Amino acid sequence: MSGDMYRTNLKLLNVYLILSVLTAVSCSSVTGDSDSTVVEGEDSEWLIPSDEVLVGAGRDAIPEISNPNFSPVHEVDFLEPDELIIGIKIGSEIRAYPHRVMNYHEIVNDRIEDVSVAITFCPLTGSALAWDRVIDGEETTFGVSGLIFRNNLIAYDRATNNHWSQMKATSVKGTLREEHPDSYHLIEMTWESWKEAFPESKVLNTRTGFSRNYGFYPYGRNYSSDNNNILFPVNKEDDRLEKKALAHGIFYNSSLHVFPVDYFPEEIGLIQQKLGGQDVVIAGSSKHELVVSFSRVLKGGTELHFQNTTEKFPALMEDEEGNVWNVFGECISGPREGERLDHVPSYNAYWFAWVDFFGSGPRSPIIIFP
Repeated sequence: MSGDMYRTNLKLLNVYLILSVLTAVSCSSVTGDSDSTVVEGEDSEWLIPSDEVLVGAGRDAIPEISNPNFSPVHEVDFLEPDELIIGIKIGSEIRAYPHRVMNYHEIVNDRIEDVSVAITFCPLTGSALAWDRVIDGEETTFGVSGLIFRNNLIAYDRATNNHWSQMKATSVKGTLREEHPDSYHLIEMTWESWKEAFPESKVLNTRTGFSRNYGFYPYGRNYSSDNNNILFPVNKEDDRLEKKALAHGIFYNSSLHVFPVDYFPEEIGLIQQKLGGQDVVIAGSSKHELVVSFSRVLKGGTELHFQNTTEKFPALMEDEEGNVWNVFGECISGPREGERLDHVPSYNAYWFAWVDFFGSGPRSPIIIFP
């Protein structure tokens, strides 16, 4: 057997073993059927190439969390300082969803104050997005379909049975094909930084109702850093960055601009420029593993210009009016206190995933180096 064939067979074996483990530990919690053809008839056409829709684990074999439990920050003892946290703020409520837990569930159907929201995370592409759970006028829950498109999660909703590509944030199969769910602004940073920034927040804990070893990473301990560990085929490649480089992508009109997280300084660095005709500010820190982006134009039309602030993190920047703004785009002091910047369509993902999804045509990723 040649070395290339051996390595290919070994990778396929590893994929099989990983998926077998995920499926085996979740058999007792399967709530749907395992047929990957969910929508039948004239609405069953895929918006994406059907030959690239691969079967991973079975439908619901990776169980979402629909009754999440949270702990206060000071009670959380299962996270390492450098682990990544997904954060959201709705109303006055701030919640954190550790990658460590999301790796095993990928979706959390939550309710924050009066908002029903789904936190979605694909561990294979490193991408996190938050969607409104009201679909076509009906509140629903999202589940893991078990299908994969370009290494990325395909979710389904139980109200309409549509299939949703996570990184495309689009229904790709079903009666709502081509429609987009309403989204909410997420941030990501290290656990160490999160504890410093939001000591009063709530953190998704490991009391999920499922038997999982959350201390074991299901796709290999070094998956997030091993550029050779990609489970499913990759069609397009680009060597301008390492494959597993985490990067913040911003969509405007037909353009995609990508900002590598590691290229920002340790402390907060700011980029202010026009992207796709829109004036935006991008703030990032390699120490916090944080990049966020907002419109610089307020709802009333005022355009702000920002500079670094001396205020303590999670404060990010201040403007010429004397306002200080934090990581959620909120004004926390100054004449505009209580106002919030509009977030731009954006999220983080691994570089290889950005390239594979948008690596050709008008949305080919444009890298901007801080």
